[in-house]
Amino acid sequence: MPRPSVIPAVLQRLEHYLEQREADYLAQPEAERVPTLPATGDGKVNVRKLAAAIGLKQTQEKYLFERAELSSLINLMAEGQGLAPIGARVMEKAADAAVFERMARQSQQAKLASQAAVEAEAVQAELLQRISDLEADNQRLHAENMRIRARLDLINAGTLIPLDD
Repeated sequence: MPRPSVIPAVLQRLEHYLEQREADYLAQPEAERVPTLPATGDGKVNVRKLAAAIGLKQTQEKYLFERAELSSLINLMAEGQGLAPIGARVMEKAADAAVFERMARQSQQAKLASQAAVEAEAVQAELLQRISDLEADNQRLHAENMRIRARLDLINAGTLIPLDD
């Protein structure tokens, strides 16, 4: 025969504890309210202290993380008191991992863009050299064309006898 679930008893103790903490919170002047739930230094719910406060064994702390009916009650009150909910560290780590992944992707894209820019500069330098060479060829051909025209003009005027090339 399976053992009876401890969750209903834990839920009852948790609800009683949360009601007391809520009453203490609301009893404070509104402008000076501070969280009455146990909190870490960085503004998150301290689940270990909360579990100890309701008399859970250390092996039972996991219920507050894993069971939605328990964690949702704690998270509602925590958010109402300005604390980060249970699992906030996991969410932060996931967000940090997403940021790291996005930064790695952007770094890779920047590296590829930089490499493409270097290649484009090399192609541009090659094209500029080719243009310069073609311009020199064009000037040489233009000068040769001008000499040939001048020679033809002299031949047509009868002052120059054509040479056989």
